[in-house]
This record gives sequence, C-alpha cells and structure tokens, in this order.
Amino acid sequence: MKKWPKNKNKTKLKGAEASKSAPVAQVATQLGVHRSSVYRWQKHAKAMEANKKAGNKYCVLLDYVAEMRKNRKLCLTTKCLILMMAKFDPAFVRARQNTALRSWI
Repeated sequence: MKKWPKNKNKTKLKGAEASKSAPVAQVATQLGVHRSSVYRWQKHAKAMEANKKAGNKYCVLLDYVAEMRKNRKLCLTTKCLILMMAKFDPAFVRARQNTALRSWI
C-alpha cells in the first residue's frame, strides 16, 4: 500500500511561481492550502526544480506485512511482524530501533 504526499512537486512549483506575481494569500486560496505552505514552497523552489525528474518519495508497506494482515486466521502480533521483518529484510530492521519498528507497523 502506498502513501502519497498531499501535494505533488508540480503543484508546489506552480504555487511558488504564481506567488511571484500574485499575493500569497490569493495563491494559497486557489490551491487549497495554508499560506505558510506557499512560503515554504518558495523557500524550497530551487531544490524542487533540481529534483523535478526524481518526483516525490512515498512509503510502501512491505508485501508480507500486507499479506499477514489479510490472513485473519493467524494471530498477528507486533512481535510476530518484527520477527518477519527481521527474516525478510534484516537491513531494514537493523537500521531502526525497536520502538521505531513498532510505530512503523
């Protein structure tokens, strides 16, 4: 399962460019965001322009976690999920603390 950001880089760049010619409050209203978001987009416009082809990052729920959640016959505990992650993706588990793993699941 993918979790996408609310605003894409394309929208952010559009808002940063529009705020140069129009008031920030008006641009924010048109895009449906708070004006502080538009100011943040202005601040990071150069970095977003450089990463235009890279796109936004998104989080992917690991496939075996999704499969385990679908299977209602098995008892699915946090400890079980952490053990499964350690088995299938040890580098992922090694890079995180136990509390971070619990909150990630």
